[in-house]
Amino acid sequence: MQKAIRFLALVVIGLCLSGCSTAATYTIKVNGYTDPGTPGLIKPGGSFYVMENENVKNPLLEKEINGKITKLLETHGHGVTTYEKADYYLFFAYGMGEPRSVGVTTPDYYGNIGWGWGGGYGWGGGWGGPSVSIGIPWGGSPDSATLYDRWLLIKVVEGPAYRTQKTSPPVWVGEARSAGTSSDLRQVLNYLLVADFKEFGKNTGKAVTVEINADNPEVYSLTH
Repeated sequence: MQKAIRFLALVVIGLCLSGCSTAATYTIKVNGYTDPGTPGLIKPGGSFYVMENENVKNPLLEKEINGKITKLLETHGHGVTTYEKADYYLFFAYGMGEPRSVGVTTPDYYGNIGWGWGGGYGWGGGWGGPSVSIGIPWGGSPDSATLYDRWLLIKVVEGPAYRTQKTSPPVWVGEARSAGTSSDLRQVLNYLLVADFKEFGKNTGKAVTVEINADNPEVYSLTH
């Protein structure tokens, strides 16, 4: 009986953990930031140049993500042009935290998911991704599942100012993060990208929940 209850508990907690590789829907938290002191937001139809970080371990994945961001910019009505002509530059970074064990026991349990951006990150490299902690206090010997935190950050700066000074205050910063059992960052990034672009250019005021179905047309366009 205890084994049956424990199995059902594992099923329930698995359904509650967002971003499961077999789930029909990815639940993603998105935070969009704008600078109150910056005049104007991203103008409709503004042109972009997508910057690549040369100091990455997998330059082919970097190029792949660059291409996907280009697709999403065009889908959302923005042109992609040369470095010399762009109205805006878009920087991006991504990563996955260390696997974390989630305890599950029966019959009584509850979970608290706490997000925090551990370490520091800079747009020239040296990123520290989000850390996730899940506290499930109970007695007994827990079963466990492995959870991964996956994250994506996008920063947009004004092109003319950046070309002149090689630095520019951000016009918009978008964070997308998801916790789940899939360690395939290449696949999960498709959902993080689509979720971030749903709030592109907006100040969300707080983390908002964005649900992306596995059959989402934009996700499909990124993989075909």
